[in-house]
Amino acid sequence: MASNTFDSMMRGLLIVLLSFFSIAGISQHNSNPFAIPRSVTLNFDASSDFILMDVKFGSVLPLRFIFDTGSEHTILLKKEYADLLGVNYEKRIALMGSDLSQEIYGHIARRVNLEISNSIRSTVDILVLEENYFELEEFTGLNIDGIIGSNIFRHYILFMNNRKNRVQFIPPNEFKPPRSYLEVPISIYKNKPYINASIQQGDRTLDVTLLLDTGAGLPLLLYTNTDDQFSLPDKTISGKLGMGLGGHLEGYIGRIDQFEFEDFEFANMITSFQDLEVETIERVPLRKNGLLGNSMLRRFNYYIDYYRQKLYIKANGRFRRQFKFDKSGLIIAATGHQLRDYVIQRVLEDSPAAKAGLKHGDVIKRIEGLPASFFSLSSINSILSSRSGRKITLIIARDEERLKIKFNLKDLI
Repeated sequence: MASNTFDSMMRGLLIVLLSFFSIAGISQHNSNPFAIPRSVTLNFDASSDFILMDVKFGSVLPLRFIFDTGSEHTILLKKEYADLLGVNYEKRIALMGSDLSQEIYGHIARRVNLEISNSIRSTVDILVLEENYFELEEFTGLNIDGIIGSNIFRHYILFMNNRKNRVQFIPPNEFKPPRSYLEVPISIYKNKPYINASIQQGDRTLDVTLLLDTGAGLPLLLYTNTDDQFSLPDKTISGKLGMGLGGHLEGYIGRIDQFEFEDFEFANMITSFQDLEVETIERVPLRKNGLLGNSMLRRFNYYIDYYRQKLYIKANGRFRRQFKFDKSGLIIAATGHQLRDYVIQRVLEDSPAAKAGLKHGDVIKRIEGLPASFFSLSSINSILSSRSGRKITLIIARDEERLKIKFNLKDLI
């Protein structure tokens, strides 16, 4: 297998893997955390393939949460906010990390008031992480304080309108299946939706079960050792896939020949691959071979009917867009005021950036002639994922020097 070493996957592919949580201590005191007499529609911000919503924590503190169908629980990433408001914790519990190989800790807080998008008030039990294990802000350039899990929305039909960046909560007795949408059977396990699909590698076609995970900013992730027939593509990049609970996620990224579910097909599909430890597979009933992330799900408008275990789905205007992947070999972290200072964290060996002389610790000052602070991290990533052959010009600060660096983008997988 021809494989390059890559210490971290590209920024837009950071993963929020909460689907393995084993939290026996969180059982909702209230079966329905909020009740709505009719459907309610909320706007969201779509950045770096995450769904971000405004949340008032304790009904007073304005924060931003990821909307995550892959998380069973609502989670506060930053304990200092709960401490500031004097939240009482029922108990401290051990959690599995996203690679399931080590324990991390959180605190259960009961009946916390949340106000979502100034429209819905909810009183729910939440998990408060003891430390902010994700480091999402550094690697996404976004302010992210928590995660809205399915304990808030699983009592409703969920409509994700990715064309207009809106989510709608629909009471089950008010829902009528839309005729123009394709009806797809799904399974619900621990309040999370799973779909059957297939992948093709060479002359082999494999059936897979995948979590529908809006909290993962990638197209497709496969757990390679959940099926003996899985194999890596000939050309991959190896290293850290991103950040999750418990630290970096090790794995690979490459392309599979074909991905298909129901009537939808994607050729030459960018795919992440992760091995799970054997002890983990034996200990946890996975019930899945991987996940479909929001980079894929954003290409559809869809309803999730948790009660009837149905998905109603329809392609939107993003369906035919190419999946982008970095062509520079750079991992960039956002720091400083409003996350507008940019530092190179890692450089892929033999990549265009490496051959041009860029190094870990270089501070990006200008991009294509403009101050780096004019750009968001997402827009920088978009530039570095544009067409092969494009010439990129950076001004970087290294120690006391300022250097002009030029290189041409190149396909890495």
